[in-house]
Amino acid sequence: MRTKTLLLSALLGALGSVAVHAQSVYSLNAVGYINVTNVPGFNMITCPLLASPDNTVGTVLNNASGALIGDNVYFYNNTTGLYSEDTALAIGSGKGKTLNPNGWQLDGTNMASPGTAFWFENRQSTNVVVTFVGTVPTGPITNALVAGFNLVGSVVPVSGDIISNSISALTNYNVGDTIYVYDPVTGYADGTYPTSPNIGKGLHLGYNGNWGGIGDPILPYDSSGFWYDNRVGTTVNWVENYSVGQ
Repeated sequence: MRTKTLLLSALLGALGSVAVHAQSVYSLNAVGYINVTNVPGFNMITCPLLASPDNTVGTVLNNASGALIGDNVYFYNNTTGLYSEDTALAIGSGKGKTLNPNGWQLDGTNMASPGTAFWFENRQSTNVVVTFVGTVPTGPITNALVAGFNLVGSVVPVSGDIISNSISALTNYNVGDTIYVYDPVTGYADGTYPTSPNIGKGLHLGYNGNWGGIGDPILPYDSSGFWYDNRVGTTVNWVENYSVGQ
């Protein structure tokens, strides 16, 4: 798989000109779809559904129709600090085309599994809507947030406060870690970080009493990705637990 080093600071800076919006419909048997609108430029998204037969890019972002031609995906590898990149091309032989039936230059082998977020670069002049179809994962499911930057999302389709939400419940964090999430209105990454409940009270008081900056991290949509910067180094096991009818 072709890899390319993209400066983390540059991508975080690019948040000033991007936003992402999603609308969702789910059936009672926890099978449904999510429409994700990607604006021109970089969008940080995640697929919180189990697709069939798998969650590869070639499946969840199939480009057989040619609707995504020219668009790119970037998956961050925390161990190497590199991005695995793939480009949607027209199907066919010759320069600038691919023989892969899913329409991806490198066969769309990156895994867009629930809990994994990635960059979708919309290189077109108008919004690109992609539809994720699949089953909502049931838990408990653990997402290990290791030392350094982790590009992640909720393993289930939830939005709002990811700390107090009874499903996402990201409460097992290190004091000093930082989360960067999208603000769909201002289009930049807000940094929030947990502080000791006994330090900065009244000055850095978050929604749950111990998050500095703007308070608890908020996921604007159920397909939102975010950066988790594990600064302390101790692995954070983010456990989410969803069951049908919850």
